[in-house]
Amino acid sequence: MELVDARGKSCPLPIVLIAKALRSAAAGDQITVQSDDRAFPEDIRAWCRKTNHELASLETRDGFYEAVVKKP
Repeated sequence: MELVDARGKSCPLPIVLIAKALRSAAAGDQITVQSDDRAFPEDIRAWCRKTNHELASLETRDGFYEAVVKKP
């Protein structure tokens, strides 16, 4: 599973980076993205709804968020 570390980057960069990573992924692949942007949880939920990607998980870690996104 690929990891996109977007910590220290503010909106919209975490979403831009996960979108870029998913473009080269195969259907069914999962990519983990980490972000410490306060807007990230709502941003990633909205982006997944809009693009038909599955938000497999979204967790709060020690000082950052970690989401797993699955490509349809």
